[in-house]
Formats: sequence, structure tokens, C-alpha cells
Amino acid sequence: MAVLIYTAIIVVALVVQTTVFTTWPFFVVIPDLILVLVVLFSLINGPGFGAKSGFLAGLGFDLFVGELIGLHALTKMVIGFTVGLLALRFYKENYVVPLVSVLIATVADQLLYGLGMAFFGVTVPLKYLGEQVLLPLLLYNGVLCLLLYVRLYYFNKKIFYWDEIFRRSR
Repeated sequence: MAVLIYTAIIVVALVVQTTVFTTWPFFVVIPDLILVLVVLFSLINGPGFGAKSGFLAGLGFDLFVGELIGLHALTKMVIGFTVGLLALRFYKENYVVPLVSVLIATVADQLLYGLGMAFFGVTVPLKYLGEQVLLPLLLYNGVLCLLLYVRLYYFNKKIFYWDEIFRRSR
């Protein structure tokens, strides 16, 4: 049951990111809702869940967009696992931890994706990546994190409660 709910959340996020957010880009950049969800899921549920959700969400995004299939899956999986490992040491109810995690994960995701693109022969100037892409993306993802974290944290508790009730009713 919980898997279906998380899958639905990721599918809705994929649709919103690839349709709604692309219609009103601000500073030529669209927010990375998938990355924000992967980081928040990793903070809440740990490294295993973060890696799985990162891989599936990244692969879904790659299939929606259709370029360099598998690269987003790899970067989001690595980030989900790493953030999940680091989250085991932090107090999750604090607002600063998810915000800093999302900001660091945004930088890491852009660098990993840039390295992956360079590996496949697509070059992106670092100055452009830093000034035109990374700074507005940090702003976007930080705002999304602050808007979503508390809601996802408490919704996650409800999901596990519903899942336990569903298991016991069988």
C-alpha cells in the first residue's frame, strides 16, 4: 500500500515538473521537484528508500524527457543514498537540516549530471552552469523544500499508519 502511495506521489511530481513548471520558467530554469522529493524521502525514510526512490524517479524523468536515459536515475540514486546515510545522524524535525540537504544535493546533482554529460561527449561551460543554472535552481529548490517538508513528514507517518492497518486487516 505504501509503495503505491509513494509511486503516485512521484508520478504526480513527474507530471507537474514536466508540464506545469515548464510553462513558467524563472531565470530560464525550472525547479527540480523530483530532486527535492528524493532528498526529503531520503531524510525521512533512510538510505535504502532514498536510493530506490531516487532511481525510480530519475528513470521516470529520463523516460519523460528522453535524453541521456539513465543519467538522472544514477545521479538521483546516488544523492538519495548519500542523503539517507547522512540523515541517520541528524534531528529530522529541524527545518535547517532539510533546507541545507536540498541545497547541497542540488549542487551535487548538477555537478554529477554535468560530469555525466561530459562523459557522453556533451559539454556544458562551468560558468554557465554556475551562474545561469545553479543559483536560480538553489532558490527554487530551497523554497520547494520549505513548502513541502513538514507536509511530507507528517504525511509519511500517516502512510505508515495506513500501511500497518492494511497489513493487519488481511
